[in-house]
Amino acid sequence: MDIADAIALYLLLEQQPGAYRHALERLGPATQVMAANARQWRAAGMSVAACERRAAWPQGRSVEAVRAQWLKSLRWLEAERRGIWFDSDANNDADQAWPRAFAQLPKRPPLLFWEGDDSIMGLPQIAIVGSRAATRAGLAQAQSLAAELARAGLAVTSGLASGIDGAAHAGALSVEGRTLAVLGCGLDRIYPPRHQGLAQRIVQSGLLISEFAPGSMPEPWCFPRRNKVIAALSLGVLVVEAGPKSGSIITAQAADQLSRLVWAMPGSVASLQSRGCHALIRAGQARLAETAQDVIDDVLPMLRDWYGCRSDALSAEAMLLTPRADPDENGRHLLTIMGWEVSIVDNLLAHAGLPADQVLMALSELEITGWIGAVPGGYQRLAS
Repeated sequence: MDIADAIALYLLLEQQPGAYRHALERLGPATQVMAANARQWRAAGMSVAACERRAAWPQGRSVEAVRAQWLKSLRWLEAERRGIWFDSDANNDADQAWPRAFAQLPKRPPLLFWEGDDSIMGLPQIAIVGSRAATRAGLAQAQSLAAELARAGLAVTSGLASGIDGAAHAGALSVEGRTLAVLGCGLDRIYPPRHQGLAQRIVQSGLLISEFAPGSMPEPWCFPRRNKVIAALSLGVLVVEAGPKSGSIITAQAADQLSRLVWAMPGSVASLQSRGCHALIRAGQARLAETAQDVIDDVLPMLRDWYGCRSDALSAEAMLLTPRADPDENGRHLLTIMGWEVSIVDNLLAHAGLPADQVLMALSELEITGWIGAVPGGYQRLAS
C-alpha cells in the first residue's frame, strides 16, 4: 500500500468514503487510481469536480490547499506512535491490520488516522456520551461510571467534546484505565481547544482516532460521522445526559442500527438534559442504567466470548464492583449525611460544609470504590 497515494486520493475526493470506495472498485488500488488520468476518472463515473481536481493535481493552483493538506498529513505520520489503518476491503492491497470492531461493518471509513497506543483497539469498548452543557451531577456520574468501567477492564470511548465526553475520558484516566477519543477533525486540531491537555493525557496511555486527515477543520457535517464511528467501535453506548436534539441521540441511534447495546441514565423529569435519555427509554431504544454494574451485567456474556480464547481472559468475579478501600474523611462525612436515603447532589453540597469540588471528588471516589451508586434523583448508599 502506497500511503501517499491513498491519502492523496482520499483528499482529492474530499474525504468522502463512498467516492473513495467507488474509485477503487472501478480503477483498482489507490496507486493505480492515482496513475489514471482525468479522462479515465470520468469514464469510471467520477464526479466532474473530482475529475477537474485530478487534472490539476499535483501542481495546479486549484488544488494547492489539497496538496498542502496532503503534505501535512505525510509529515504528521512521520512522528512516533502515529499511524493509519486502511480498510482491506476498500484498499485491496492494504497491508495494515484493520480494527477488529470494524470487521463486519458495512460503509465503514476507508481510512482511520490514529495517535497513541494502537493496541487499545483490541480491547472491548463501552462508549459514554452525553450533553456538552452537562449538569454538575451529570459530570460526576459520567466520570464515576467511566472509572468503574475502566477498572473492570473495559476501554471507555467517547468524542472528546465538552461536558459528558470529557468527564468520561477523565474518569477512565483517573484510575489508570484505557480510553479512546474519536475526533470530528484532524488529529492535529484538538477540538474543543481547551481539551488539548486532556488529549495529551489520552495519547500517553490511550488512543486518539479520526477518519479525517490532519489539517481537517471541525465542520458541523463531520460530527455525525464521528458519532457513528464511536457507535461502531463499542459493544454498547451509554447516554448519561442528553437533550432531545443532542448529538448523543444520533450516536445511540447509530448503535441501535448496528445491533449494539444502548443504555440511558434517567434523571429529573424537570431537567432538559434528561429528556433525551427518557425519550430513548420510553421508545424502547435504550435500557435503563442506574450504575456501571447494570452495563457490566449486560455485556458480560459478550466479554466471555471476546476473551474466550485469550490468555488474559477476564472472569465474572473480576467484573463485580465491590468496595475495595475505606473511604477517606470527606467520604465518611458524606456517607453519614446520606444515611440510606437517596440524596441529591445539591442537598449534599448544602449540608456537607465542604467546597463543591471536594464534595464531587468524594462522591466520585465513593462510587468508584462501590460505596454508593448513582440512582434516579441522585446517589444512594450501597455498602456499610
